[in-house]
Amino acid sequence: MNAAAQYCDDFLADMAPVLADQYRQWYPWCRETVLATIDRLASKPFLEDALGVPLSPSMLQAVRDAWLIPYRAYHLRIGKMLRPFLVCSVMQAFERDPRSLPSVVAIAEIIHAASLVLDDVADDSPLRRGGPTAHRMVGVCVAGAAGSAWLNVYLKLLTAPDAGLAPAQAQSLVDQIAWEHWVTGIGTTIDTTWPWIGRLDGTPAEYLQSVVHRSTSYTYRLPLKIGAIAAGATPDQVARFAALGEELGIAFQIIDDILNVQPGDDKWGKVLAEDITQGKINLQVLLALERLPSPARDELIDILQSRTDDPGRLGRAVALMQSSGAFDAARDIALQYVANTQTLVAEMDFLNPIDRERLAAFVDYVIHRSR
Repeated sequence: MNAAAQYCDDFLADMAPVLADQYRQWYPWCRETVLATIDRLASKPFLEDALGVPLSPSMLQAVRDAWLIPYRAYHLRIGKMLRPFLVCSVMQAFERDPRSLPSVVAIAEIIHAASLVLDDVADDSPLRRGGPTAHRMVGVCVAGAAGSAWLNVYLKLLTAPDAGLAPAQAQSLVDQIAWEHWVTGIGTTIDTTWPWIGRLDGTPAEYLQSVVHRSTSYTYRLPLKIGAIAAGATPDQVARFAALGEELGIAFQIIDDILNVQPGDDKWGKVLAEDITQGKINLQVLLALERLPSPARDELIDILQSRTDDPGRLGRAVALMQSSGAFDAARDIALQYVANTQTLVAEMDFLNPIDRERLAAFVDYVIHRSR
């Protein structure tokens, strides 16, 4: 493929120097490695070996047009490479060179991007990272099938002769990724079902539980586990990283929901207040419904159920949530999870002080980021 990825590291301004320096070390390599792995998976020799049959030129072109190009477009747009960076960071902390396992590092981003394709289908989102979503490029049916295929390509990568993993490591990664796929499916079902059935009586605790089995997975819990397992960490150490990713993932999702309606700058890359248009019942909505008096509460419900994209009505919904104190309350809850996360980092006495400092700085970045 000839198209080059867009590089932009201005988000590093939100990071502490100790973290930004490490990110600069791995960011370009992560992007190049992910794209190289994707192109390898879509190459004629790899596809024919994996499928067990020769492919005609027309079939190869169909695969490229429907399976590769829409998916690869997500990786060409400006992105932070958070997931492969976390894999690299954890491996580096255990003194295992990530460059010795490029396919394993790439898996974290390949799975994440595949989940974005499927999320965009579920939400009918028009934009992702400032460009058209896959299903707007090739249709819902094609994008859904392609996203599912990319979601499971890790099996081929982990079992390839050049994977560079011991058999026990490969099996452990297969087991962990399969479990994450399953629980993420459950959490996403809950997330999409609430607006579908018009449920408005959910509690903040129920919402946060659904986040545990959705956003925490591909965002942080899985990349941290991939890095730890690939580095040869003990089962207890892997479990500690999983717990860290879970707490951090909840904080991330709360902040992400707020940024959806109140982005910190003009580089958000998604449709503004898209969650309101989709009638999403997230933490800030539930908190607002608990706090608003009856007339204002009814007005917010009406806007959510209307699935409006009118900027005036969307702005009114944001104003109602703001007036209720829902955003501040949601941030306070996110800060509680951040505090839990920082405690987990401090207790990782098997890491050296600089690696604990970098992890702590990453947690701070998640809560204070502007995009």
